[in-house]
Amino acid sequence: MDILKEKKTIRRQYLEARKALPRETVDGLSKTICHNIRYHIPHDFQTILFYVPINNEVDVLPLAKELYVEKRNILFPRLINDRIVPYIINDLEFDFVMGAYNIPEPDTQPYDGKIDLILVPGVAFDCRGYRLGYGRGYFDQFLFGTEFTEAWGVAYNMQIAPGVPHTGHDYILDSLITETGITLCQTGVEHE
Repeated sequence: MDILKEKKTIRRQYLEARKALPRETVDGLSKTICHNIRYHIPHDFQTILFYVPINNEVDVLPLAKELYVEKRNILFPRLINDRIVPYIINDLEFDFVMGAYNIPEPDTQPYDGKIDLILVPGVAFDCRGYRLGYGRGYFDQFLFGTEFTEAWGVAYNMQIAPGVPHTGHDYILDSLITETGITLCQTGVEHE
């Protein structure tokens, strides 16, 4: 099977499983995952790129609000000309407008400094740091072309695959964070 067909098959399987999660499960696991993210973020990481969750992705918005209150720089992606551009958040209500693919996007101003942490959504991940998204390559392109310190995949345990097919266009994440803790992708070692 060629790699694109393999990705499509895995994507469909994991998307269907995630979409089938009951809302209360998504809420409960998201709360635990946000706690784990907060626990593992180095104190000196002041600028963090979040994402707006869709299709039962881990809901990181409550954590973004908590860190905003702590005066950290909170960023969200905006899709402009098929490229992700980080935008800074100016208030706790998150100035969003409906954007590409009916995903809310920030309606503020672009951010052009260094990013400490990028939280990356996805459909499936493996412990080596490979990620399967929706197939458009926006996040991979962004990660290859942006100055940042770390990029963490954010997922439920049920999204961790034995192996994700990949090419040289797929960015390798630094860590994966789930409801059970964080996995450092270079070593494959999981920590609570």
